[in-house]
Amino acid sequence: MNAVAAEQCAETYGETLAERMERGPLPVGEALRYAIQIARYLRDLHAQGLVYGAVSSHLIVLAPSGACLRPSGGVAHLGDRRDDVAAFGGVLREILPALQTSDSRDAMAALARHCEQDTPDIRHVTVALRLIALRMRHRAAGVRRPGAARRPEPSAIRRKRVRLRIRMTLRWKPLVNLAALALSGG
Repeated sequence: MNAVAAEQCAETYGETLAERMERGPLPVGEALRYAIQIARYLRDLHAQGLVYGAVSSHLIVLAPSGACLRPSGGVAHLGDRRDDVAAFGGVLREILPALQTSDSRDAMAALARHCEQDTPDIRHVTVALRLIALRMRHRAAGVRRPGAARRPEPSAIRRKRVRLRIRMTLRWKPLVNLAALALSGG
């Protein structure tokens, strides 16, 4: 989401993420969609050399176009990107109790701990969230795990390619293990 879209999102919002979680449990798909959108927003900010500085569920705005961070937050040139990632992990941790029961909840809890303790690059967090969403979609569609069927299904081949691409591009063991966990269903 670019800066113009973020401003439009902030102008047309209905509620914050904190207000939405107070109303009741979030469907896992909705929570993942919001988390991915915020991670992408932070990724784009960090790519420009900026940090947000105050990531919290009270500053995440929900609009029909999706989730964004309020532009009035703390966007600055100074600051540490790791603080944004750790704060984002805190937001993920806040989302967990509001989630409906799901096996994706465990993967999100592991990612939240990883963000808070190890503060990885936000690009890696975005990839991990997308893998969790992919795993959830495959489970909902009833796709078998690779090797379970005699002839691999096209989705199984895609998952193998994703695993290989992640291992080759990231070469960062904690995230590769998290990605393998997300795709294996463990």
